[in-house]
Amino acid sequence: MPVWTLLGVILVAALLIGSGAFSSAPPTAAQRAAAIESVIRCPSCEDLSVAVSSAPTAVTVRATVSRLVDQGQSDRQIKDYLVARYGSAIVLDPPASGWSALVWILPIVVAIAGIAVLVVVLVRRRKGDRDLDADIRGESVDPAVVEERRRFLTQSLADADAEYLAGDLSDADYVSLRQRDLTRLGLLETGSGRAAGDLNQATLATLDAPGAAVGTDGSTDPADGPATARRRRNRWFLLAALVSFAAALIVAVPVFSSVRLPGQTATGSVSLSPSQQLSRSLDQAAAIENAGQLGQAAQLYQSILSAHPDNAVALAQLGWLEYRIGTAGSSTSLIADARTKLDQAVALAPGDYAAHLYLGTVLLSHDGDAAGAADQFRLFVAAGPPARVLAEAAPTLRTAFTQAGQPLPAGVPAG
Repeated sequence: MPVWTLLGVILVAALLIGSGAFSSAPPTAAQRAAAIESVIRCPSCEDLSVAVSSAPTAVTVRATVSRLVDQGQSDRQIKDYLVARYGSAIVLDPPASGWSALVWILPIVVAIAGIAVLVVVLVRRRKGDRDLDADIRGESVDPAVVEERRRFLTQSLADADAEYLAGDLSDADYVSLRQRDLTRLGLLETGSGRAAGDLNQATLATLDAPGAAVGTDGSTDPADGPATARRRRNRWFLLAALVSFAAALIVAVPVFSSVRLPGQTATGSVSLSPSQQLSRSLDQAAAIENAGQLGQAAQLYQSILSAHPDNAVALAQLGWLEYRIGTAGSSTSLIADARTKLDQAVALAPGDYAAHLYLGTVLLSHDGDAAGAADQFRLFVAAGPPARVLAEAAPTLRTAFTQAGQPLPAGVPAG
C-alpha cells in the first residue's frame, strides 16, 4: 500500500510538471500559431489538421493564423474568425459546452465510478468477513451458507500461504491470520446447533476483539495487535492511493489532450534560449522527415519559419518536402510554392549544399532544364557535401551533366 500511494503521488507530480503548470514563460508567437493550427481542420482534407497537411488550403490557413497571431489577436478571436469563414466544422477539438462537453467529462466520470466500485467491493468483502461469525453464532445455520463459508475460509488460508511465501506477510501477521481462519473453519466443522454455539461462545467473542488473535485452544494472542494496526494503516494508504490516482486522471485529461509544441521542452519548468529552441526544432523536424512523416515535418518547418522567416535551412527543407508532396499529389500550386522557397534558400545561403541539390533536382526533374540543374549541381559539389550525400546524388548529377553536354565536376563518383 505505501508503494501504491507513493506511485500515485509521483504520477500527479510528473503530470503537473510535464503540463508546464509551473512555467511562467509565455508562449512565443510561433508556439501559439502551432497550437492553434493543430486543432484547425484542413478545409480540403478529411480529418487532418492544417498543421500536418501541405495542401494549398492548409498553407493558406496557416498563413492566416500566423498573420492574426502577429496582429495580437487572442486564440479565441482567431478561432472565431476561422469558424465565421469556414464554418464550425473547421475546429477539430470539441467545445467544452453542450453535448460536446461529454467528451471531456465522461472519462473522468467513468474513472470516478470505477474507483467507487472498487471501494464498495472492498467494503463488502470486509463486511462479509465480519458476518461470518454472526452466521456461526446462529441457532441454526443453512448448510449452503456453511459450505459457502467453508470455501471462503479455505481460499483465505490459501491466499495467506501465497502472500507469506511471496514475502508480503510478516511471520506474526501470517500466524495471526492463519490461526483466525483455522479457528473459524474448526467452528464450522463442529456443527451449527445451539450446543456448538454455546460451547464456543467465548471463543467467538474474541474473533472481533481488536488486538487479539485466537489460538487453537481458544486463547487470545496479542500478536493480532500489529495485524489490526497494519490493516488500519493500509486502509489509509489505500484511500491516499485512490485520491492520488483520481487527481492524476483529472490532470491527465487536459495534459494529454494538448499537443506539445515544436521546441517545447519535456518539462514546463525548463526553458531554452531562442537559438537552442531553433536548433532543437530543426533537429526534431529532420528526425521526423527521416522517419517518413512528411506532413508533420512540413508543419514543424512551417512553425520555424513563422518565427524565423529567413532561416535558409527551414526554407530549403520545407521547399523540398512541398515538392515531393506536390509531385505525389500532382499539385502544381504546391510545386510552385516549393520552387519559390528553394530560390529563397539559395539566395539566403549560397554555401548551403542542400539547397543547391534540391533546386537542381527540381530544375532537372520538373522543368527539364538540364543546364540550369548542372549550374546548381556544380555549386552543390563546390559547397563540400558529405561523401555519403555526394555518393547518393551522383546518379542524378551524372544525368544532368550528360544531358547538358558538360563535363562531370571533379569528385563526383563515376558510374
